[in-house]
Amino acid sequence: MYKPTKILILVALIIATNILANGKFGSKIFVKCDDNKDGLLNQSEYLKMSTKRFKRMDLNKDLVVTYKELQNTPFAKMMPTFALSWFAKNDLDKNKKVTTKEITKVSNKKFDMMDTNSDKLLSSNEWMTNNPSFNK
Repeated sequence: MYKPTKILILVALIIATNILANGKFGSKIFVKCDDNKDGLLNQSEYLKMSTKRFKRMDLNKDLVVTYKELQNTPFAKMMPTFALSWFAKNDLDKNKKVTTKEITKVSNKKFDMMDTNSDKLLSSNEWMTNNPSFNK
């Protein structure tokens, strides 16, 4: 018999998968990150979003997210495979810790990869089409 918590997590995973699959989740994140509401994301807005996500995972607020710390976050409990992938991609030196320096480096590289027209701005189309989080 399933515990209520496991059922809720399963339902949340099913919903999250459906939202990611049809792009609504990505579009909502884009709009939320567009601080100046110009319909584009600049590198600063994108980095701010990445930093906010990092801070939510830094449970002890020491500017480092350890693998053990990540496992105790709601993010990892709801989407364990995605969280593990996030950790692996951001732990550049493979020391089982993700630092703000690594987040900045990965975020800037990811931004440049998504910015296919090299104008230092992401359109919603570039965001949805080239974002590795939405397109595997």
